[in-house]
Amino acid sequence: MLASVFRTVVVYAAVITAMRLMGKRQLGELQPAELVTTFLISNVASICIDEPDLPLSASIVPIFLLTALEILNSTLAWFCPRYARLLFGKPVTVIVRGEVQQQALQELRITASDVMEALRGKEYFSPAELLWATVEPNGSISTAPMPQNGKAPPMLPLLLDGTLYRENLAFWGVDAAWLDACLTERQLQQRDVLLLLYNGKDLLIVPRQNAKGPPPKGRPGKDAV
Repeated sequence: MLASVFRTVVVYAAVITAMRLMGKRQLGELQPAELVTTFLISNVASICIDEPDLPLSASIVPIFLLTALEILNSTLAWFCPRYARLLFGKPVTVIVRGEVQQQALQELRITASDVMEALRGKEYFSPAELLWATVEPNGSISTAPMPQNGKAPPMLPLLLDGTLYRENLAFWGVDAAWLDACLTERQLQQRDVLLLLYNGKDLLIVPRQNAKGPPPKGRPGKDAV
């Protein structure tokens, strides 16, 4: 009995350590690859608890091997945006200015009922209430209501971790050439930018730490060129 308690405590401590090393967030924010790793760790951890004749290493070694693989994955994703897109995917916009993007639903293999259920969870009951809605890589949905009383619309990412969001460029009626011109004015290139947001009027640019050029300021987008 004491041996079983000891093995359970050791495995529990190993799992907690592994999750802390991976920097896990709450379950709802896990990416698919992270969720797979979490499930595998839970299954591996149960081996030594269910089979007391097996050595503790039968669980401990695979747990920390999975941890190392997850850390390697996240490190590669940090240094290689293309790998990150392959591993985690990209957000997909399913509602634009109140209109449901049926092609996007088909690509995601989700139904209109799924979308409406997610919107009701956000306390929206009609697509017409939304400027846009986006399905995130973790399966959650992000929404922005139609601007009211002359308020500025929310910002959308045009450039994020080296990824150019052409659908968001098209949403605001601009293109990659316009974006490059804005960056050239600020002595920047796309590879120098960590994050670039735009709401049809103002730009918000966050350069990478090693980027050269003057500190960028938000300006009217089309008038800045």
